Amino acid sequence: MGQLLSHPLTEKTIIYNDYEHLSQQASRRRSSEHSSSANKHRAQKGAQFFNCVGSMQGYRLTQEDAHLVANCDSMMELNFYNPFTDREEMLSMSVFGVFDGHGGDECSKYVSSENDAYQGIRKWIRLSFETHEYGPVKGLESKSFKRRFRTIEGLVSQVLKDAFLLQDRELYCHYANSSCGSTGILAVIINEKKLYVANTGDSRCVLSTKGRGVKTLSYDHKPQHIGELVRINDDGGTVSLGRVGGVLALSRAFGDFQFKTSVSYTNSAHGPAAAQRYVAPAQESQVTVEPDVICHQISYDRDEFLVLACDGIWDLYSNRNLVQFIKYHLMLGQKLDDIVTKLLDHGINSADSNTGVGFDNMTIIIIALNKQGETLAHWYGKMKSRLEREKGLTI
Repeated sequence: MGQLLSHPLTEKTIIYNDYEHLSQQASRRRSSEHSSSANKHRAQKGAQFFNCVGSMQGYRLTQEDAHLVANCDSMMELNFYNPFTDREEMLSMSVFGVFDGHGGDECSKYVSSENDAYQGIRKWIRLSFETHEYGPVKGLESKSFKRRFRTIEGLVSQVLKDAFLLQDRELYCHYANSSCGSTGILAVIINEKKLYVANTGDSRCVLSTKGRGVKTLSYDHKPQHIGELVRINDDGGTVSLGRVGGVLALSRAFGDFQFKTSVSYTNSAHGPAAAQRYVAPAQESQVTVEPDVICHQISYDRDEFLVLACDGIWDLYSNRNLVQFIKYHLMLGQKLDDIVTKLLDHGINSADSNTGVGFDNMTIIIIALNKQGETLAHWYGKMKSRLEREKGLTI
């Protein structure tokens, strides 16, 4: 194992987003007496949600994971019609995502499109928010809506589902005859207040809270789960050895169009040929891209950090164990990049050829839920003091 650990496949990629350059720019803007109003707004905003991304190919032949960080200077800003207030609003979104590809890296890289803010899933999130046709159950009876919701949280959750479905339709144009696919876990923080986690597949998101709390913000989509199994069987599929068609170990994903043959992605669904076969909604195919969405109201007094990771990480840790690992090293005064490095090192050291654990690609993002204007050094100090008190080391 010592020789394997020095192999290039086990080299780690660590991206530590401490946004130090943005903080310095904000300070310079604040000291300028002639800043424009836009610059003043950005200076007040400052850096937000410090984070660290870590990835490692491991002993797989290729690296099929991808990730997305759209935050601070790459934050999404878009117009949104809120039917509950009947007015246009400007939304600021920090978006973090992990995409675990299989059968190739084409789908995961396409969906993440990290270097292009107007491609991939961000393109469809923007379109879905800016052009939705949803309204409230009560009020605005004179207007015609495609669908009505009781809460704004329900409406936003449906908008995110629409974005996933639209992204999958675009993928069909490029990879209809390919066997590639990808899971997707997205954490979307809107106006620094509401967190929405959209998940399709078996990547996962958890939230660490004050007092040793761990909140699960996603649930794995596995073929043997009863709801997934019923959908697969209803669409003519089978599950054997815990896999769809004996092949795919998860039941929701981008791509994997060989399991979506009953869905029509072209206008031919409305022609004469449509009457010759059953056409299923995309939500009802054997493998669907439709995500589950969980909403959480952020409390900066209690909530500490988010963790997004692919199943290569969760094969090694339970939700609670991973959070405890991170908290333990924060209490020791270590930084996020050092902690992510230790996590990946422990993963590769745990590789077991009998179980296959530790041999998968590994990608993880740790996101600090720091208050507006709070520096990274202050967040580290706050976490260290809090954890020491929880352990009874200080009063």
